[in-house]
Amino acid sequence: MTTTVQASDIAHVRAQLTLLSQRADKAFERAFDLQQAGAPSDRVDAALAEVVRLQDAVRALREQVPEPALLH
Repeated sequence: MTTTVQASDIAHVRAQLTLLSQRADKAFERAFDLQQAGAPSDRVDAALAEVVRLQDAVRALREQVPEPALLH
């Protein structure tokens, strides 16, 4: 069930999107660094799972924000 946010909440949701996107980027970098450093695969897999979790959260939030109206 997807609901759209109220107009007053859009700025808050956009701020959350920015934060989660930044966290996903950092988690990806961490996973890459772990892999390059030869960390055990379970640590790399856990870091990648965190990336996926954050990306899913971003996707879910994006679904709540209505697309901006296009002017023709």
